[in-house]
Amino acid sequence: ILPLYTLTINKQKAKLVKKLIKRFLGEMDIVNSVPRLGNKHDDGIHIFVDCSNIVIGFYNRLKVNRRINPAVYVKQPPISYHSLALILERGRAVKKRILVGSNPRHYASERGLPDYMQEAQLYGYEINMLERVQKMRRFTPRKKKNGSGNGYATTSGQSSGSETVFSGVPIVAEQGVDEILQMKLLESLVDTQKPSTIVLASGDAAEAEFSGGFLKCVERALSKGWKVEVIAWKDGLSQEYRSQRFVNKWRDHFTIIELDDFCEEMLAVYISKPTSA
Repeated sequence: ILPLYTLTINKQKAKLVKKLIKRFLGEMDIVNSVPRLGNKHDDGIHIFVDCSNIVIGFYNRLKVNRRINPAVYVKQPPISYHSLALILERGRAVKKRILVGSNPRHYASERGLPDYMQEAQLYGYEINMLERVQKMRRFTPRKKKNGSGNGYATTSGQSSGSETVFSGVPIVAEQGVDEILQMKLLESLVDTQKPSTIVLASGDAAEAEFSGGFLKCVERALSKGWKVEVIAWKDGLSQEYRSQRFVNKWRDHFTIIELDDFCEEMLAVYISKPTSA
């Protein structure tokens, strides 16, 4: 996959910052956000990233932008975690940065962390990497009912969601990823005296295999006075978060931010210098 426009890395970051300023008019610290990545402050926001949900959604969005059939295999394009972090943090002080994901069993031992996870570490993100396991595909009651927002299917029958009715089809899938991220989120609710803002990078609202799911965690946070931002791809965002009941109840403390408009700025393909006229 090639970029739709060819820019140097500095010009691409400047383009992203310009988009963020236009989208978030009241957040003037966005201009200073690039050098502030990695800051830590006790009163800062708490960031939780469902890595597979975001990365697979990124691949899918790039295909849509180029009118590539989603079923067609293409080499996975590089994602800039720096750009994702700019979108998540936007120059704000940060208390906690958590990223949870998984790799095929052979990948972690042979190649180490993917480049974007190594990049995330540079900006202070705690990396929790699990191996995928073989299990029977499951479907949660909410997934069966609504059919959306429970992660994305990966290649080779792998899955980015935690599923719970057997289909009888064995797959290689994540196990425990959602639950660990939810546990980290709940730790923030318990350990933080003054409510802050939770930034949840995942559109998944379905029940997990061993927990009530992200929606329950989000509702717990909101009920305790926290603000919550759900940052996700439009096609991977559960309708639970858009339901009239949910919106009416939490509209003053809950925000949805779609990543689709920033997709091209997250593609880590640049030119070394501007082309001559």
